[in-house]
Amino acid sequence: MSVQDLKRELVTLSASEQAEVAAFLFQLRHSADPDYQTAVERRLNDKDPAHWLTPDEFERRLDRA
Repeated sequence: MSVQDLKRELVTLSASEQAEVAAFLFQLRHSADPDYQTAVERRLNDKDPAHWLTPDEFERRLDRA
C-alpha cells in the first residue's frame, strides 16, 4: 500500500478514528527517540507541584501551540 493509498483511506475515517491514528503515529515517531523518552520520564517523575500546570493553564498553552 502506498502513502497515497493510506492518505485516501485516512480521509474516510471518522474524527475519532483519525485521532486514534494521529496518536499512534505520534507514539511511533517518538518511541525510538531516547531524548524524548528521557524527557517524558523526567516529567512523569516530577513530584514538585510548583512545576505542575492547572487544567486551565494547560488548555491555554495548548491553544497557543
